[in-house]
Amino acid sequence: MGITKIATAVMTTLALGSTAMAASSGTLLLQGTVSVVNDIVVAANTANNTSLNITAGETGKNVATVTETSNNLNGYKIKISSATGGELRHTTNAAQKTTYKIGYDGAASVTPTVAGVVVKNVSSLPGLTTDSSDVTVDVTAYANAAAGTYQDTLTIAIEAN
Repeated sequence: MGITKIATAVMTTLALGSTAMAASSGTLLLQGTVSVVNDIVVAANTANNTSLNITAGETGKNVATVTETSNNLNGYKIKISSATGGELRHTTNAAQKTTYKIGYDGAASVTPTVAGVVVKNVSSLPGLTTDSSDVTVDVTAYANAAAGTYQDTLTIAIEAN
């Protein structure tokens, strides 16, 4: 009989204790995460980007279209860098070369550098946005150019602001 009274007292204390800890309201956090999107697709204009006129030069020749996609509310930058600092060099004799400038999205042409130059700066976005930009090239004529292939490799990158 003594054990039953003690067990009943413990159970009553436990029941009252849990009731005493209950609250009249509570909170629940609901949350989701959207990953950062900063994507770029470079589509070369194959009829133009590998058929530049080195001896006579080029002005405003469309060589590619770039598709930019971002969801960064602070916008993004497009940066172009050149392996040779804006020179089209002969593939077997680098002393044979001419210079060029790149136009991007209708902006004034610039000389690409090895470190890279910002050619577009979008200061803000309302959400996920996609934009297309044309890439044009102006090649300085090299009338006395030696026979062969002249080339440079550009890297076009998208960076969040």
